[in-house]
Amino acid sequence: MPTYLYECPIHGEFEEYHSMSQILEYCPKCEEAKLQPQKLRHLINCSSKGTVELTGQDLVDKVKADTQQLKKDAAKSEKLYANMLGEDKYQAMQTQMDKQKRERR
Repeated sequence: MPTYLYECPIHGEFEEYHSMSQILEYCPKCEEAKLQPQKLRHLINCSSKGTVELTGQDLVDKVKADTQQLKKDAAKSEKLYANMLGEDKYQAMQTQMDKQKRERR
């Protein structure tokens, strides 16, 4: 049977195991505690088991690809570039570039 994730206003999040044809509308925990049954929210559960660890050449290739993509994104967005450098370094670089432009004239 699949596991479903629900949220009750009183009991918070909890998991429930039941068949796909069954639909829970009200909190079973509230019914057990003899409280006013609360309407449930069905939450989307996107849990995955495990992580992928890259090693060796796979890790090197992934880092290179990510670096190239970051450089492309930084070239397109001035805000991203400033965030990557840090505000002080970005301002210093802009000041130096302006100074060089004035000297060329």
